[in-house]
Amino acid sequence: MKKWFSILLVFIITLIPVVSQAAHAPLVVRNKRAYVPDESNVELVSYNVFIRIRTGISYATTSLVLKNQDMEESTTFRMGMPVQFDSVSRVRDLSVNSDGDTIRVTQRSALKNPPTEQTVDISKWYVWDISLEPGESKVVECSFTFDNKLELDGTEVISYPLELLEHWHGKVENIQIVADLDFYGPYVFNPISPVTPNQYDEGGRLSYRWDSYQSVPSTFELSFKPMDNVITKYIQSESESNKEIESILQAYKNRSYFKTINLIHEFLANAEDVLLLPELKYLEALCYQNLSEMDKALNLFDQLESNPGFGDSLSKVIRNKIIYDKTNIYKNQTEGDKKALEYLISLGDLETNNYVFSLWLEKEISLLTPPPELEESPEEAPDAAEEEEIDNPEGDDPKVIDKIVIGDYELYIEDFLIIALIIIIIIFIIVTIIRRKRRRRRSSLFRY
Repeated sequence: MKKWFSILLVFIITLIPVVSQAAHAPLVVRNKRAYVPDESNVELVSYNVFIRIRTGISYATTSLVLKNQDMEESTTFRMGMPVQFDSVSRVRDLSVNSDGDTIRVTQRSALKNPPTEQTVDISKWYVWDISLEPGESKVVECSFTFDNKLELDGTEVISYPLELLEHWHGKVENIQIVADLDFYGPYVFNPISPVTPNQYDEGGRLSYRWDSYQSVPSTFELSFKPMDNVITKYIQSESESNKEIESILQAYKNRSYFKTINLIHEFLANAEDVLLLPELKYLEALCYQNLSEMDKALNLFDQLESNPGFGDSLSKVIRNKIIYDKTNIYKNQTEGDKKALEYLISLGDLETNNYVFSLWLEKEISLLTPPPELEESPEEAPDAAEEEEIDNPEGDDPKVIDKIVIGDYELYIEDFLIIALIIIIIIFIIVTIIRRKRRRRRSSLFRY
């Protein structure tokens, strides 16, 4: 019953008129109603969006650089953004700041028949005023929240339309969107994404950049799968309202992992034909992982890696997560980097169909690969010409004397110094003996 209700709800939502444009736009207010003009003297130099994505909701901060094209007169103009992106995502808690001051924001309905040639499908606007001196550039920052779209399998979609950017003077050439998913790993993203990121950081941050508005998609979309949600939803939808499985899922949602493991063992021991065997085994592996019993989790991951279950659409995502988790488990063992590298190399040319996961895989192998050892080349013996140059150097360089010739004898300088030192010591001893004998003679004369 719940499944059919969810399908009906999604069907009803699809029939609701969808607002197709968003982002920020220059505005004109007439009779307390707003519309987008055909022309604007204010240029949008750059447009940066930072979206902090969490389950169910996203927190956005936008930074716009605006420039007054009029070099002689100052201007105060209106700008704004839609109150609602589409039938699901409503903009809430909007705050606008510039030059360190908070700017007052009001809501205005759209003018029904604006005196423009362009059609903008927005019913309600947030509106505020910005003042610019002649030729002045200014940064305007906005922060707000909006809802994520939710699909039946638990996948969440962040949708941020960008079509309104075309209404600014000129064409903005610097557009950047940074999506920060914090604790979500590279395996959570849908296998096929409409927009590929320029960069992925280990912390779950995706960066998208465009140098020209012409290459910007009309709507930026990013889909990801909160793993606990999609796993439990799949098992629940396939269990046909089995009360024992519902108890297992409820224990897992409550983070009662030890209880979850016991319930799974009891269910598998009593069930004659288990259709969800790999799915329940994977849930058990996650419980061991959360309880820091990594050896048991690793053993189950090894069993499930080739066939993790969860149907065709979700199985690749689960396998990517198994690879990710196994790599981190290996890295925490003795000689962990070596084990992790051997494991990743053993996967061969893995077709992940997930661009972000492929980026992580390449980067991980690169980081774990030890630098090549440099082989020391054997020293080459100097040839005759080099020896001649050493023995008979050319130029004005001073010659080094290493031998002394005395008569027919040729002595090294070290030998000569040793002999000289011995002679000095002998002379010193002889002089000392002579002086002592003289003193004795003098003392014997005074006795008589």
